[in-house]
Amino acid sequence: MTKAGSFAAAVALVAKAEALLTKAGRTDVQERLAMLRGVFYGTTWSLDYEVESRRSVPGAVIRNAGFVTYTGHSPADPRPAFGKTGVLKDLKDSQSLRDGTRSVDLGHLLIGLETRAGRTRTLVFPEGGTGLEVVTWLGDLGGGAANLARRRVKDPTASVQHVFDNPTSDYGVTDNLEGDAAAYLVAAGATPGGVPVFGSGTVGDALKAYLLPATSPGWTKRAVGFATAVGATVGPAGITNSTALVTALTNKLTDFGYWYATTRWVPTGELVGGAAEQTCRNMEGAAREVATVFVATLSRAVTAPHRPIKAAAPFPPPSRAGSCGSTLLKLAALAGG
Repeated sequence: MTKAGSFAAAVALVAKAEALLTKAGRTDVQERLAMLRGVFYGTTWSLDYEVESRRSVPGAVIRNAGFVTYTGHSPADPRPAFGKTGVLKDLKDSQSLRDGTRSVDLGHLLIGLETRAGRTRTLVFPEGGTGLEVVTWLGDLGGGAANLARRRVKDPTASVQHVFDNPTSDYGVTDNLEGDAAAYLVAAGATPGGVPVFGSGTVGDALKAYLLPATSPGWTKRAVGFATAVGATVGPAGITNSTALVTALTNKLTDFGYWYATTRWVPTGELVGGAAEQTCRNMEGAAREVATVFVATLSRAVTAPHRPIKAAAPFPPPSRAGSCGSTLLKLAALAGG
């Protein structure tokens, strides 16, 4: 097999991977789900570790520890079950899926789905949110806010648009947001973000029910379900509590942005001295801009359920630097690294 070129091909690929795991004695659907997630995040054989270890092995190790903490689980190694079939590589190559105008990040979907099954689903972490939030939209957009805050050290005019529209498919790009929504909606029944219900089915069955066809209830109702799960009140014209929601999300994104900057760039020496202080001072403003665009994006998606969850202009203007609310980043600044 090769990279999945459609949602149907991706479902078939996941089904093949599950069949191999089941044949190897992994008969519990939750265990198979965790092992599939480990292909993408939180293990030394994951795609995320491959990418991150090339820039910093300590940083990749920190990320793995975070994923294990936020999901509450360290998955078993699927490689013995996959053998020489090529399934491991095919899954990794298929993380960012496209099917016509639709897209979804398979890794985001799986890690959120797995997290929903455990106690970390509702456990609030100092990083700003629950385990489910951190491994989905909060991790994506909080990291984006941190990246924007850091960019503004050199370019105060840097636009928040880069968080949602960038060539590296990071942070708030469409497939990530769609993956985050799917993480809340796959196998959710009437409770977006609730404990997943597989019944006698498989992970592949749950993905198929959500992704296929394009008119499936799970897909067409995803924006409403996702928006509601992150705190929105939804009406026919979109989100009706936008102002309050932006404020609430800004606080979460700011907290996670501090943590992201501290664990990703300080240990590698990429963020030290005055740059650490300035990044910290830019964080809350960047987080508010990201929250504003996120809420507006979800509101539009609520009113147009068949269109992609995609950010669009107008984007808020750059914010002025404020105060630094992170002790760790202050220490990084004072210590000069």
